[in-house]
Amino acid sequence: MTAKALKTELRKQAEAARAALSVEDRALYSAQACYEAIRYLDTLFPALGNDTFTLFSYVPFRTELDVTPIMQWCWQRGGRVAVPKVIADRKLMSLHLIGGLDELVTGKWGIREPEMSAPIVSDLSAIDVMLVPGLAFDGEGGRLGYGGGYYDAFIRRCRENAGKEPYKLAVAFDVQRVAAVPMDDHDFRVDAVVTEKHKWLVTTGNKDARI
Repeated sequence: MTAKALKTELRKQAEAARAALSVEDRALYSAQACYEAIRYLDTLFPALGNDTFTLFSYVPFRTELDVTPIMQWCWQRGGRVAVPKVIADRKLMSLHLIGGLDELVTGKWGIREPEMSAPIVSDLSAIDVMLVPGLAFDGEGGRLGYGGGYYDAFIRRCRENAGKEPYKLAVAFDVQRVAAVPMDDHDFRVDAVVTEKHKWLVTTGNKDARI
């Protein structure tokens, strides 16, 4: 089976596993995973507390884990939050700063996104942490996205134009952990994954190194 076919099959399985969680469990597990992620970020960035820190976060949609508590934590600590707006005809995302969830509007595919008038983050090197959405993750940082390629393209832009990448953190439900994600050359890996049950680093050289 080709990598493309493997990804298609794994997407179906991962979406089904996430959708099978009850509304109550999704809310509980989201809160638990965000709590652990915030504890980790507080350790990783002990100097956080001014407007030089920038968090790039996706806006949760449908059955995705609700990462808005991490966005609230960033604002409360004096940091900046950037969220994406899809530019479909160019297959790109533009990043815009928002000061609260009330600044989001319903955009393409029903996903909440910023207004075009919101301040743009033009310097990608200013992004410190990126909350990475996805359907499945493995112990080596492998990520299965939704197939659009927007986040892969964003990381390429960071590498080519900014000379650095943000710290890539996935906050996911434990049912999204899989043994292995089929990866292509253009796919990027995350630096760490946090679920309601586990936390592990993937850049230490030690597979499944707990944090």
